[in-house]
Amino acid sequence: MSVERTIPSPTDVGALANRINFHTRDMHNKINAYMSMKMAFAMRHGSIYRQGIVAYYYVFHAIEQEIDRLLQDARSVQDERVKGILQQFWCEEFRRSDKLVMDLQVLYNDEYGSANELQEFLDTFELPMKLRQFVDEIHSNVQREPHTILAYCHVLYLALFAGGRVMKSNLYRHIGLFPQFGHLTHREVVQRATNFFTFSEDGVDDENRLRWQYKRGYELATRKDLSEAEKLRVIDVSSDIFQWNMEIVAEIGEINRAQLMGKFSYKLVSFLSEEWKYSEKLTPELKKLVVFALVVFNMVFVYTILRRFL
Repeated sequence: MSVERTIPSPTDVGALANRINFHTRDMHNKINAYMSMKMAFAMRHGSIYRQGIVAYYYVFHAIEQEIDRLLQDARSVQDERVKGILQQFWCEEFRRSDKLVMDLQVLYNDEYGSANELQEFLDTFELPMKLRQFVDEIHSNVQREPHTILAYCHVLYLALFAGGRVMKSNLYRHIGLFPQFGHLTHREVVQRATNFFTFSEDGVDDENRLRWQYKRGYELATRKDLSEAEKLRVIDVSSDIFQWNMEIVAEIGEINRAQLMGKFSYKLVSFLSEEWKYSEKLTPELKKLVVFALVVFNMVFVYTILRRFL
């Protein structure tokens, strides 16, 4: 292994990335377990999964707005110093907001058939409370303390590097998740809608190169160019990011639960039908409840249609 691939060494206790990982280890393990459980559930329901993609569009869009501001319009000494750090490891291959839009064009194709319609939806979408608070905090933190952008750069982008391949593997195993998209097969749709998790079209080796380039540049830039107080603040914000991730995912779950339970609707029946496909672990009692709900809905649906034409 070359020298550049060993920076920072996993045993380098002075490396900011290693310090972040050490201080957030418990939160990291907690959210891994939490997200695995939630993702296994969301993967059964395309309408819920894509809400998560929408949420992370706003998160990464906010981060990249602040990165662009620092790189293109630095206005203070602190901004200029952080700009110099970013220039040592940031490159366009890491940008995710554009990739998320590409995925959303597939996932929301039935509702928003053109790029302009989708953008209008994103521009006018009312963010749920927790998501809005997280987005606002990103802007507030970075504009007040520019060095905090380094927390978001480490935690969220490296999480995608590490987990992206796992996510894509899960998506391939659930290729029925996505809607039809023109003449494309389900597998082709999945390939079109996983840009969020893809950092290079040239394969795993090139993604590994980008990952190590990112980590090496991040470490060399932050080791001497940040004060100890600034490093501690970056670590604190990194811990907060894990909590915010859990809260915005939980919020998506609460919103869907309220909508499903609020009225007996087609959406509820679609939800029950999708759950039935993955019902191997359901108890006999729960299976009976699902069957009963579907039968009742069919009766109500037929009655409603008959009333219209008789």
